[in-house]
Amino acid sequence: MSAHSLHAVEPIPRYWLYGEPPAVPELRFVHIETIPERMRLHNWEVRPHRHDGLSHALLVTAGGGLLTADGTETAFRAPAFILVPAQVVHGFRFDPGTDGHVLTMSEGFLAGLLAAAPEADLRAAPALPRAWDLEAGTDEAAALARGFAAIRAEFRAHHPGRASAIAAHVTLMLVAALRLGAARPAADRGLADRRRAEPGLEGQGPSPDLRLLARLRPVVDEHFRDHWPVERYAVVLGVTPGRLNAACRRVTGLSTLQLVHARLMLEAKRSLIYTGHGMAEIGYALGFEDPAYFSRFFSRREGRSPQAFRRSHVADAAGAGGAGGSLDGNGLDRTGGSSPQ
Repeated sequence: MSAHSLHAVEPIPRYWLYGEPPAVPELRFVHIETIPERMRLHNWEVRPHRHDGLSHALLVTAGGGLLTADGTETAFRAPAFILVPAQVVHGFRFDPGTDGHVLTMSEGFLAGLLAAAPEADLRAAPALPRAWDLEAGTDEAAALARGFAAIRAEFRAHHPGRASAIAAHVTLMLVAALRLGAARPAADRGLADRRRAEPGLEGQGPSPDLRLLARLRPVVDEHFRDHWPVERYAVVLGVTPGRLNAACRRVTGLSTLQLVHARLMLEAKRSLIYTGHGMAEIGYALGFEDPAYFSRFFSRREGRSPQAFRRSHVADAAGAGGAGGSLDGNGLDRTGGSSPQ
């Protein structure tokens, strides 16, 4: 490849809000808004990009458009329900006038919520980007509409028990996704039929790269504390390390090792915020034999030491009246009205 070609290759854009510099979300970040509130600002189009640690769920109640994930375009038409897991490169092109809600959640929020779920298949529900056609007037469409409306009402009202109420409604939303997937296992039958019927939409469900990433995620969740090399993950998944790395980079823009390290960082932050364990104890629990190495690992990726990270969150919680996290306090939307897309 020539030097000119190397300079011409653009990295996958990474954003906090679409079009704004990237930032790391709070562990319990949740935000909900209507689709028009954001999409009118960008002419109803969001070009392919990724976020660090944010997942989306959309309920489209009017209009439609195209979801792009891993280079594959999928058409959707209201009523429709869409899930886009964290790290997956994605984009949207909405028909002007499309309506509905977009819910944005951090990996920390989802990890805590799903860890309490007794069903293994529910914990795997957000692993792939999916879009389901719903039938207007059905119980499933009505239940999802009520759920999104309830999340928005709780988000705005700041009533006691707000965090628990939002978590409960999100759990029910994930249950709906699990049941939709079980009822329509053939690559979302309604959408597959639509892709075949429309020129240029030849996709037949998630790509091999996406499916491989979906298989990788639960293995990482089980073994990130073991500090496996990439080669061992590849053996478990039955592929070569090169194939695994290529799939991770194509779908997320990150290497396999970077994804494993991101999972370690997520667990480290949760332990620092929500437990009183010492640095050595947290490091040992995460598989670091040397507390000093854990501190260096954390500091390189966070830009501050584990102790400084914990102190800042203790101060934030005190400033919020002891709320103890963004979902309980008033810091869900740090920009005052915009949600990542």
